[in-house]
Amino acid sequence: MTSLDSGVKLPLREVIQRAVINNLDIRVAGYDPAIENTRVVEAEARFDPTAFAETGLDYRNVSTAGQVFGFGSAPAFSEESVSWNNRAGIRQLLPSGGQAELRLQSLRSDRDPTFNELNPYWENEIILQVTQPLLRDFGNEINQARIVINRNNTQISVLEFRGRVEETLFDLEQRYWDLAEAVEENRIAEDLLEQTIDTADILFKRRGQDVTSVQVSQAIASIKARTAALIDARRRILDLSDQIKRLMGDPDLPVSGAALILPESQPLVEPVRFDLEDAMETALLSRLELGQQQLRVDSASTALQVAKNNLLPQLNLVASAGLQGLDDSWGDAVGDMFDFDNNFTGSIGFQFEFPIGNRAARAIFARASLQRQQAIDAYANTLQQVALDVKSALRDVETSWEFVVQQQQNRLAQAAALEALLLRERNNEPLTPNFVDLKLNLQGALAEARRNEARAIAAYNVSIARLERAKGTLLKYNNVVLDQSPTPVNQRRSAASAR
Repeated sequence: MTSLDSGVKLPLREVIQRAVINNLDIRVAGYDPAIENTRVVEAEARFDPTAFAETGLDYRNVSTAGQVFGFGSAPAFSEESVSWNNRAGIRQLLPSGGQAELRLQSLRSDRDPTFNELNPYWENEIILQVTQPLLRDFGNEINQARIVINRNNTQISVLEFRGRVEETLFDLEQRYWDLAEAVEENRIAEDLLEQTIDTADILFKRRGQDVTSVQVSQAIASIKARTAALIDARRRILDLSDQIKRLMGDPDLPVSGAALILPESQPLVEPVRFDLEDAMETALLSRLELGQQQLRVDSASTALQVAKNNLLPQLNLVASAGLQGLDDSWGDAVGDMFDFDNNFTGSIGFQFEFPIGNRAARAIFARASLQRQQAIDAYANTLQQVALDVKSALRDVETSWEFVVQQQQNRLAQAAALEALLLRERNNEPLTPNFVDLKLNLQGALAEARRNEARAIAAYNVSIARLERAKGTLLKYNNVVLDQSPTPVNQRRSAASAR
């Protein structure tokens, strides 16, 4: 069998550090906050100013009635006109819900025949127009609701990223202690096989004296069975090593490579006391599920405010003011705008609209109310689940330690029983079939007690990690600092780091 001495020994902290940097599950989850953050920018961009420009040429050559001076009708005549309309300016949605537009209008008109003193002429006008809702869609809170909700969704995504990191690290730590247990079980299987072979050697040497073929056959059967157990223990080590390499994602230690990962850190084998009240308080402050649900409640409350506002009628104030200039050239028309002499234009008005029955708005409001209450009830349910998680995890730590103590005592008792039997053997007690069977059984019982102790120790260390996860402090427990801002995708790899 291949020796484990050639394996790569890594402490738990280094394994976690490599996973934080290289794990592909963490890297994939790291894209989501950056993706969600683009939705925030998209919602904010609704209030960015927009530049616009329009131009159009209107040509008319039609018959028209002549002017009448006195009685009778005037003959029709042909009129030709060319109009060139230009508009350019900036418009912007306002956080209050309105829209402001500042534009410059320029019209060149040329008519034939003409009754105007100026022909062709330029008419320029600069206009500021504002449309402001007074009831529905009024107010910063209503019009920036989409930004608030998308920011909450981004923070929820960041917490989901943190959850992926926690899940990966807990999975990794669990497998690390499972690997430590598997290595110990392999050592126990090697010791048991060596003891069985020694027993068989003694039986072979004394065959024909006080040893029969039955005892020899018993020993040989035990060697075969314990060799198979050793092979299975070695297989488990290889499987767990590959699983850890997969979770680390380290290109220097690929899953496809032949390197064998072995644990260097020693498991904790001493009681750790936790206070339930303190653990519960920490969980209420730290669990990401509670933070996510609080954000969902806030988003639902924001949506409810918007739905309530939509119950109101649509009443808009529309106002405009402008300066007009008229002259035979474009430049003179622009200068005429700022003479402030009979060139001011202005208007003000109101627009009203209200759906008869308003059923759609009332249905949306009812849905938003239910969704908000649903989010509140979900938060209360999450509180109960967090409390249950903490109590169960704390109880698991306590009972796991008690189990470790019991298994240690069992191992000592089994070792004492085997030592007593070996003392009888050293005192030349006859190797009867019963004695040989008892010796093999006691060797197996001691090995099983050692295995149970190793399993209990591994489970105890895993239970501590599970409690830290239930408290929401697993990252801190493993010295991992998570940047919970929605960083760009190409920076997400450094968003989590192990110290």
